This record gives sequence, structure tokens and C-alpha cells, in this order.
Amino acid sequence: MTIETTGLSLSECLSGKPCNTPPTECDPGTGTHYIAVPETFRTGSAGLASHPAPRWDGLLDGFSIEVTPGAAAKVASFAALLPPGTAVYVTHFPGTDTSAALALCGRLSAEGLRPIPHLAARNLGSRAALTDWLARAVEQAGVRSVLLIAGAANRPAGPFRDTRDVLDSGLLERAGLQGLGVAGHPEGHPNARAPALTEALLHKQAWARAAGLDAWIVTQFTFSAAPVTRWLARLAEAGVTLTARIGLAGPARPSTLITYARQCGVGASLRVLTRRPDVMTGLLRTWTPDGLVDDLSTAGATNLAGLHLFPFGGLARAADWARTRRAEAPAPASRVIA
Repeated sequence: MTIETTGLSLSECLSGKPCNTPPTECDPGTGTHYIAVPETFRTGSAGLASHPAPRWDGLLDGFSIEVTPGAAAKVASFAALLPPGTAVYVTHFPGTDTSAALALCGRLSAEGLRPIPHLAARNLGSRAALTDWLARAVEQAGVRSVLLIAGAANRPAGPFRDTRDVLDSGLLERAGLQGLGVAGHPEGHPNARAPALTEALLHKQAWARAAGLDAWIVTQFTFSAAPVTRWLARLAEAGVTLTARIGLAGPARPSTLITYARQCGVGASLRVLTRRPDVMTGLLRTWTPDGLVDDLSTAGATNLAGLHLFPFGGLARAADWARTRRAEAPAPASRVIA
């Protein structure tokens, strides 16, 4: 059994872009990459992996979550599922109507949540289009922060080749925004080397400071803490002071996780995942990120701000897991929680 991988952000990975991530095997004709998955991954009969009692870590305090307009249409009430003020990132895929994403942002604001829409640079057809989008987002939908990404398009639809062009346009700081999320890739990106990615983060950090906006990093989802902690250490050494929200897949069936993993390119951590017998058996029925949260909570990274959930198994399921995890994890006596 093999799994294809690509190494892209969620908005990019679902567009089917090819990848340059070092593979275990590669089809040179198609550029498709594969990693081997042990036979027990699909044929074993064991049930859920058992985990020790959850450690208290605080990482789920103020967690954020991702949603698409299509998935949101099936949610009767976000306020019934998520704590007040939860940051909900609204994904806008290429070729979909921006009005649907902004309408969802308005709904989230009305329900007492914080909408953070994706703003894809290469999808913008003109400066006027960006100005109009920002005005509608801020004035009509209650948006105060955006997640700025390059976007999946190979060719820009307008004058913005990448996120730097958007930042340098002068339009964001005039729009009334208060915060800016930027993408992070602990396991690398197919279209840029690690030094270039770090330099881009330093540029965004300097821009945000000059513009007076809060800024932070949101990462692609991962199945292993090791590449995350190494990446966080490298950023700190390079002078990147932006804190990071680490992307995790919420509870989901193994087939669902495999689908997203092979599209979004998290091959390195997926290889680690498939080599752990306890996780392997858990994947056979339902995977939850408890073990990964435990690992991250003991990493000691000062630039680790919290967790960002990708609800591949459904938003209600991910929200219930987060609520249960927080309720079951006792805080240490020395820690005072307001």
C-alpha cells in the first residue's frame, strides 16, 4: 500500500499541484511521490490505541479551527459547538465564490466567534479587487484579522505574485485590520527551500511590527511533534519571534486522514506515524491527536502559542474532542487559571 504526498498548504494541496518533497519512491513520469505504509495499517484488527491520562498543557486554551463554506452549511450553530471568541479560519479554495466565504464570516461574527478568512494573493485580479474584498470583510463581515497565503494558482490572476506583493501594496494596513496570520511549514514546502521560508517570515514579522498589527504563524497539519519542535527551534535561532499555532488533524477515520495526507504533503510525519504500533492500531478505527498534544505539551518551545484544528472528521467531532480533552486534563496546583 502506498500514499501519495505533495507538501502543500491546505488551500494549495486540494488543487492538485505537484510536489518536490523528497519521496520514498517517485514516478518520474507524473511527478507523483509515494511513501510505503505497512500492511497492518489496513488489515490489522486491533482497536483504538490507549493513551495515558491527558497531561495539562494549556495548548487547547483558545484553540482555533478551520472550516469551509460548504462544511459550514451543515452546521446549525457554531456558538453551540465552540467557546465564545474562538478563531474560525474560513478557507477559500480557488474557483469558489468569495461572497460565500465573506457571508460565512458575517455569520461567525454574529454568533460571537472571530472569523479569520484566508486571503490568497495569487487569486486577486487587481488592486481594486483587494481593496473591495478588504472593505467587505472588515465593514460588512466583522473581520479583524486575515490569514495571508500565496494561493494555489501557478500564475497570479493579477499584480500580486506572492504575499510580499500584498504586504507591500499598502492596502492591508489601511483596511482597519488588527491581526495577520501567515503560513508555516514545519515539514517544508515544495516550492521554496527552508532559508527562503525563514527569510519570508522575518520580512512579514518586520512588516507587521512597522504596521502596528499583531502577527502569528499557522502551520500545516502534522502527525509528529519532532519536525515541529526542530522547526520552532530553527525559527528562534534565526530571530523569528512570531509565535506559532500548530495544525493538527482532528478525530477522523483513517481513510479520511490518508486522503488529506496524500493531497497536502505531510509525508515525513506520516512515516513516523505509521512506524508507531500504538498509533497504528488507533488509526484502524479512529485517530485522535491526544498523543501528539502530549508530545507538544512537553516540548518546552516558548514560541508555541497553541493549536489549530483541521476538522477532517467533522467540525462537531473536533470541537467535542477539544472540549473533552480540556475538561479531562487537570491543571497543576501551581498554575492559576483565570
